[in-house]
Amino acid sequence: MNITATKQMKLEVIGDIAFIFSEKSRRKGKRILVSNCTVHDRSLLKLDDETCKMLNKEMRAKGSDLLTDGHRFYTLCSDNGIVQISHPQFNKELELHRELFG
Repeated sequence: MNITATKQMKLEVIGDIAFIFSEKSRRKGKRILVSNCTVHDRSLLKLDDETCKMLNKEMRAKGSDLLTDGHRFYTLCSDNGIVQISHPQFNKELELHRELFG
């Protein structure tokens, strides 16, 4: 049986986190190896194409691969969806964001 459910989330791009797959990456900003992140694979949420493109555009404009709802952290994944991830640096980014933006 397949069901479709809707979940409304208020996400914002945070920090200047760049996920990399090797130490030799030339991406700028705070670089975090994907292998050092914990991916909560059961948290995959599918997005429609329009929402995925909008999020991708916003993330590129702000130069970060990290989204937050203020408590949890997410990133886009290859299947037109977002997935919850965790890493110790993310909470530091959230605290910095709160200091700067309230």
